[in-house]
Amino acid sequence: MGFQSRECRLLLLAVVAAFPAVSALAQENSAAVLTPQEIIQRVRAHNRDREQRLESYSVRRRYHLWNEVTNKRSELEVEMTFRPPGEIEFRQLRQSGSAFLARRVFGGMMEAEKQAFAEENRPRAALSEDNYTFAPAGEEVLNGRRAYILEAKPKRKDTYLIEGKVWIDAEDFAVVKIAGRPAKKPSIWTRRVDLVRAYRKVGPFWFADRLETISEVLIFGQTRVGIESGDYQVRLRRLTSAASPH
Repeated sequence: MGFQSRECRLLLLAVVAAFPAVSALAQENSAAVLTPQEIIQRVRAHNRDREQRLESYSVRRRYHLWNEVTNKRSELEVEMTFRPPGEIEFRQLRQSGSAFLARRVFGGMMEAEKQAFAEENRPRAALSEDNYTFAPAGEEVLNGRRAYILEAKPKRKDTYLIEGKVWIDAEDFAVVKIAGRPAKKPSIWTRRVDLVRAYRKVGPFWFADRLETISEVLIFGQTRVGIESGDYQVRLRRLTSAASPH
């Protein structure tokens, strides 16, 4: 399962780095038609505001994996704590199924997430015009909220970047969903990787809710990996804590 382990690490690194686990609160509601450049500028401005206001957050996560060839499964529950700008801690709570897969795949994914938030990697993987060409792709209502849809085309082949679509909340200018694939295949053994990541609002911020990936790897066949998040405990520097009723 070595190739799958490396592939999962690089995949999560790309998703987390390009689309942070928290997206920022907007300070104004705009019903105007905006260009992709204006939308991205607002997202980045509010992300900077988030970095100033967020003190820390913690959440319980459930990682799960299934491989069709081996029919092996694995599940891991952890408590994850994040402190800006990039300090991440994981505490294992429960593990079932293959301990080998939990150690190699889930352990690799958690390590990749730490790398994604490292200061030297954030500019390379940011949702910015330095890294992407954006084009309008319409609008959609997600969970009762209007969202802009942008086509995101990476300017280089890089495992840190995602090629696909980005949904951005039209009121908060937060990333609420992404769907696509890595701009560069994690390995020559990987035929295809598809991913969907969704976010939900907790207090003034948006946090990662769930990640689903399906990868096609030579020899190992199809592997499904998912991450689901439970209740968030959020600490703001000047505001009271907020928790989500998940």
